[in-house]
Amino acid sequence: MTKVRRHPERGSYDRELLMSILQSGFVCQVAFQLEGQPYIIPMTYYNDSDFIFIHGSPAARISNTLRAGTLVAISVLELNGLVLAKGLADNSMNYRSAIIFGKPVELEGLEEKLSFFKEWIDHLVPGRKENTELPNNDELANVSVFKVKLEQFSLKVRKGGPSEVRRNPEIWAGVIPFSTIFHPPEFVSSLQIPDYVKKFIKARNGDK
Repeated sequence: MTKVRRHPERGSYDRELLMSILQSGFVCQVAFQLEGQPYIIPMTYYNDSDFIFIHGSPAARISNTLRAGTLVAISVLELNGLVLAKGLADNSMNYRSAIIFGKPVELEGLEEKLSFFKEWIDHLVPGRKENTELPNNDELANVSVFKVKLEQFSLKVRKGGPSEVRRNPEIWAGVIPFSTIFHPPEFVSSLQIPDYVKKFIKARNGDK
């Protein structure tokens, strides 16, 4: 398992924390190397308790590379606070991050792909898979889905206030929290917004 070397006190290898970080996010960064050239691609993802799943065009560079069995590093980052310290060198961010390492495996069967897409859309917006048109076989054949086992990973979390070295009482220090806010839907096909969409927005915004 990869060890956190920089600020090891912030490191963790707890599986429940990994699940919490993945559950809160939507986009990951997938890093790989091809012929000595490094690449990093932002992609939406879905995860269950065993794997993280990503998908894309079968003709894309990343799909061809992953299909060849190239090892990847997948990063998920959640930022939640701007840390302003008294000293310029001590400024930071509060965050939770996960790095997952592994060898991608491609989903081959159409039924397996369809099951993935149903779960993926329900990860994005719970309840949506019951209110959408499912892809046909041609559409399923024209997308590649890969999974990476949630086996090798490292986590890092920073929370709390500034780590102060300077003591100048005239300089303000503190944390400015921030978060993602979901707004009412736009460009809607109907003014009758489904209950699952309303529930999703409220839940993501922390409303009961």
